[in-house]
Amino acid sequence: MFITLLGFITGTLIGLTGTGGGVILTPLLLIFTPFPAVVIIGTDIVNGAVTKLLGVIEHRKLGQVHWRLAGLLISGSVPGTLAGIVFVSFLKAHLSAGQFEHVLKTVLAITLFSVSIFLPFVRGGHIKLSQTSLDFSAAGRSFKLVAVGAAVGFMVAVTSIGSGSLLMIFLLLLVPLPLGALVGTDIAFGLATMALAGALHVGMGHFDAGLFLRLVAGALPGVVLGSRLTRLIPERYFSWLFSILYFSLGARLLVG
Repeated sequence: MFITLLGFITGTLIGLTGTGGGVILTPLLLIFTPFPAVVIIGTDIVNGAVTKLLGVIEHRKLGQVHWRLAGLLISGSVPGTLAGIVFVSFLKAHLSAGQFEHVLKTVLAITLFSVSIFLPFVRGGHIKLSQTSLDFSAAGRSFKLVAVGAAVGFMVAVTSIGSGSLLMIFLLLLVPLPLGALVGTDIAFGLATMALAGALHVGMGHFDAGLFLRLVAGALPGVVLGSRLTRLIPERYFSWLFSILYFSLGARLLVG
């Protein structure tokens, strides 16, 4: 029941803000369940793919998916995700089980710290880059978005974090779209990235069916609720709360 409740909460956050999946659920599962880190990461990625599929359907109904932007990001995420899986395989082959677990938790914690620092300032509009148009045909602009997709895809494959939290930071800096459209596009990107990463993790044995079923039972109704709330609740109210939570979870992982 506890795991299903966590799935519902994070599903609601995904539908509402585009974040909240791996960045909250993965560290909580690491802290409160006995599963190995790599199994939690792999299972959470598969859960995230299923959850984001429903999120894309809901946001598409609202006209909140920018497909051209999503395509550029996904074109970078495919090689980035593959590189992340190769990196995980390399660590698994060259480290002991204890060392492997420690490295994954440390990378996860550092990612949480980074997101916690930048998220409230970027979402609050205190940090901005030049945002001029929605024309993504220019080579330099397209390259930036593909590179962002690759970097986030790598982090998703290694930690399960990034498809919402990290990507939203980059989108808010680089793309002058309304927040609802950014959330919908972010979820579409997360679906493609997590589907690929999840399939590869399952193939490597990093998956627990029982854990997955309990998570998805809560996540699916949560993402429907969150998607419907995007036009009712100002997302800016969540930024500082998310930041404090991410920092706390990162610190908890580091201290063991």
